[in-house]
Amino acid sequence: MEGAEPVNQDSHITHLEQQPDQGQDHQQQQQQAQDVDTDEGADVSKPPSTTPSGAPMPTTTDPALIEAWDHCWGVVKETPTEFDTWEELMRLADRQDGGFGPEAPPANISNIRTIYDAFLKQFPLCFGYWKKYSDLEYLARGTYGAIEIFDRGVKSIPNSVDLWVQYCSFVMEQKPDDQDAIEQLFERGAKAVGLDFMPHVFWDKFVSFFEEKGEFSKMAKLLERIIAIPMHQYARFYQQYAQLMASKPLKELLSEEQYDKYKKQLTTTEAAADGESQDAAAAAEDKPQEQLESEMLQLIMESSAQTHARTAEETNKRWPFEAEIKRPYFHVKPMDLPQLANWRRYLDFEEAEGDVERIRVLYERCLVTCALYEEFWLRYGTWARSQNNLDNLKEIYSRAVLQMPPSNPSLRLTLALVFEEQGQVEDARRQYQAILEQLPGHIETVVRYANFERRTSPDDLEAAEFVYQSQLGLEAVDEITQTSIVTLYAKFLWQVKKDVEAARIVFKTGEGKFDSRFFFSTYLKFEMDQPGDDYEKRVSKVFEQARYSGLPEAVKADFDQSYLDFVMEFGSSASRYSQLEADIKAPSVYVLESKKRAAAEETEDRARKQPRQEDVTMTSSTGAGTAGEGQPAIPAQDPASAPYPQQHWGAQAASYAYPSTTYPYAPAPAQAGTQWDYSAAPY
Repeated sequence: MEGAEPVNQDSHITHLEQQPDQGQDHQQQQQQAQDVDTDEGADVSKPPSTTPSGAPMPTTTDPALIEAWDHCWGVVKETPTEFDTWEELMRLADRQDGGFGPEAPPANISNIRTIYDAFLKQFPLCFGYWKKYSDLEYLARGTYGAIEIFDRGVKSIPNSVDLWVQYCSFVMEQKPDDQDAIEQLFERGAKAVGLDFMPHVFWDKFVSFFEEKGEFSKMAKLLERIIAIPMHQYARFYQQYAQLMASKPLKELLSEEQYDKYKKQLTTTEAAADGESQDAAAAAEDKPQEQLESEMLQLIMESSAQTHARTAEETNKRWPFEAEIKRPYFHVKPMDLPQLANWRRYLDFEEAEGDVERIRVLYERCLVTCALYEEFWLRYGTWARSQNNLDNLKEIYSRAVLQMPPSNPSLRLTLALVFEEQGQVEDARRQYQAILEQLPGHIETVVRYANFERRTSPDDLEAAEFVYQSQLGLEAVDEITQTSIVTLYAKFLWQVKKDVEAARIVFKTGEGKFDSRFFFSTYLKFEMDQPGDDYEKRVSKVFEQARYSGLPEAVKADFDQSYLDFVMEFGSSASRYSQLEADIKAPSVYVLESKKRAAAEETEDRARKQPRQEDVTMTSSTGAGTAGEGQPAIPAQDPASAPYPQQHWGAQAASYAYPSTTYPYAPAPAQAGTQWDYSAAPY
């Protein structure tokens, strides 16, 4: 995740700290000495450098710690999203022998850096761990190391008020004489978090910095900025501004330009009231300095009071939304539904207000607390696109893919499209490749990747074809997914590459292997679109394969009826139709009638063997007998006994749709009644 302001990290750090501290030099010397010892004692037996699972060996002789360390490494390696295990691993790292200072064993320092780097790559929004990491680096490398980690932290989570306050406080303590660097750092923080609703801790720190330095003119100018921001505790800053303006001569608080502006404004106001500008101007010049500044201060406070009133109004508009935010920080636990709904309403409100910078800041805040919710990233991207800023759009989705688990690649697919829009073909290609490395056979990615290659090289479809070929026969891909890939590959060869024979070869690889409605529907459509003398034979063969496949009986019944319609419309033999009709319909009629007769006989037999409940009821009750007494029981009608409705082939084919959007993770729903459109994408 990038920061709110493009900053050259290396140059910024160098400005704060020209040379590394002695701790870094000591570490390098210690590493060199270790290398010498290693070379001299190469033949000496050494303890293992890794644990049984391949994790780096911790600096300890405690077997329990080593075992726990090894277990935790194995868990986070297999499942990087296991937050609790990461925390346990960091606690174990703190227990290593030798600590983490300049005298610590190099392995200690290497291990804990490896842990924190990996953890913060997975969870960059956990601002508290950036602070802890900077503390550890301060022990190991001094000020320079801590500043480097702080700078990485505020670029990963630029709208963390707490992290900015800690960063600025650290630099103020360690570099108190470097006022320019501190002021620049505060300005970076102000741009990142100044429009937050609760940034008062940061603004307090910034104001106190100027106050301690005796820079009252800068302090007044800063407070003038702050009182115009809708936020919590806005009234307190207004009071501080009013007290400052009343406590010092205006010559000390205002720049020369501001002083002249207010003096001119006072003169213009008096001239307008008197109607004699020259006399009024002369009178203003003759006023004592104290009186002149008193009247100027009154103008300033009237203007600031108007600003304060607008700020109060804007703050009150936002307060109902802010009051509903119960978790303003990132956590891996799901958000409750009322808070998610509140963020949606809040974004609706701010977008309606139309202030671009406030909208951007609110999205950034939202995507700290709701970082694991795809809908907010997509919404942010949609808004950014409406601003006609593709660079910002790319930055948003680049951050989004770092937050989403690999099992949800939709945002990475969107990022690939953005790269393609900007002509960054290789970057787009890498996104597709990254998904297929994590999720082999992911159908949507395969289709999008192949079509990306088709658009990139419309005159040479080999790259697009290779995408499908590379996903065939993978061991990690289940049969259902493999069926879809084969079907889509054949469809690509048929409809895009126009290679009918190649498509037929691919379809034939699935004969007797795939029991899939999608496969047979597409295969049938393919053969029905190919004219020729053997037309009826080819289509009938596919129908026969579907009839005797492992498809569910209800699906096969659909194919049977469609087969019958096909033979009627395209067949060359009436006897063939009669035979097929008898084969498909007659057995089902006889079986159903037989079941009905058997059910009726069973009911009558049971009635003869058991005393009738009606008689028992009438004997033991003075009420009337049961209605319908003496009538035979009627068995429940079997829904399947109704004759199958005659339909046209096209109506039957309408139910042979592509897989659903969740395919292959959920079964494809029937889509009867819709047009069978093979040109549409299956997602």
